[in-house]
Amino acid sequence: MKGLKKFFTLISMLIIFTLLLTACGSKTKESSGREVTAVSQNGATSDISATSNALDVEAAGESAKTPDGTSTVGKGDKVSIKILYSASLCGIPLHIAKQLQFFEAEGLKEGVDYEYLTSSTTGVEMLSTGQADITFGLIAAMLAPLDNGLEAKTVLGIHTGCIQILAGRDKKINSIGDLKGKKIGVEQLASSSHIVTQRVLADAGIGSTAGNMEVEFVVFEKNNLPLALKDGAVDAIAIGDPQATILIKEGAAISLFNSATSDLLKDEYCCSLWVRNEILEKYPDQVVKVVSAIQKASVWVDQNVDLAAEIQLDNEWLVGDLDIDRHTIGNFKYLPSVSGVQEALTRNILDMKELGLIREDTDAEVLAKNSFFKLDGIPDTITETVEAPIDPATQLKNN
Repeated sequence: MKGLKKFFTLISMLIIFTLLLTACGSKTKESSGREVTAVSQNGATSDISATSNALDVEAAGESAKTPDGTSTVGKGDKVSIKILYSASLCGIPLHIAKQLQFFEAEGLKEGVDYEYLTSSTTGVEMLSTGQADITFGLIAAMLAPLDNGLEAKTVLGIHTGCIQILAGRDKKINSIGDLKGKKIGVEQLASSSHIVTQRVLADAGIGSTAGNMEVEFVVFEKNNLPLALKDGAVDAIAIGDPQATILIKEGAAISLFNSATSDLLKDEYCCSLWVRNEILEKYPDQVVKVVSAIQKASVWVDQNVDLAAEIQLDNEWLVGDLDIDRHTIGNFKYLPSVSGVQEALTRNILDMKELGLIREDTDAEVLAKNSFFKLDGIPDTITETVEAPIDPATQLKNN
């Protein structure tokens, strides 16, 4: 009888031990997620669950390759890739890709394979904190963060253009050469518009660095730059479109330099897609599909400028003037390129190194190499006509 009692006691202990192990495993799984607050297109906030993906490589089965050539998680693993967008005119390919279902045409399902979010936080911070996986951004503005360790790479150049340097109409300034000794308004030092201005000045033989400063840069909030020019607080400003085009149309300014049309930068990609290294390493197949959708949407925009601008405004991706938007988008070249972005990246880094805008001990060529990744399955360019996955007319207000 005592032997039987010991037997049942032993069985009970084993059951309790097994239950404790199960409970611990459950808690570990539940604690692997983290909450990220994002802003939807209509301005509402939502909680996005971003699950940790610390997976055992050996148990993952068939493995993918990282940008460094090392093995990582299995190709069957999936995540909802977080795509950061903004209400910018030049970001129209991201708006059109979603509006005309280019993602779905690649076999991606919203909420499962990808999701859209926007934020007042910078794209650099969103990438560095893992709140966004893919973002659309100006190459020049990304270089200092990359130089300081941002874990991201560019994979595709989206378009040329963006920045203009304007002079006040009554300033008797008719060329870049006339800016020597003048005040130039910028929204932020080391911003893309500031860097473009420094490159343009250097090309004209005008110093704009600490060791040879022949102009004065004055910082204003972006929305206050037009007022600073009109009030005469500065002689010129560097500002993006469509704001630049609006000022010219109003008769308040003349254009000294337009990166979309001036020989120095008209063929250089200004904006590109950036992907977090971790996402590139773990989910290359999904990244290829997302990038492919945006690449095709961008080409569609280039081939259907007027209609694209109308769809963008009708679906409230931004507030603007249709005629100005059409004119501005028409100046940009929405012809995405893989080799083009690599060339633009390298050129920007070498110029910034010469201007002293990246660290003195940085090897510019190594930084350029480490900041670019060529995705298998993404063509260098698309030259054929791109058809929208759904009828574009269904996305207009009057239909």
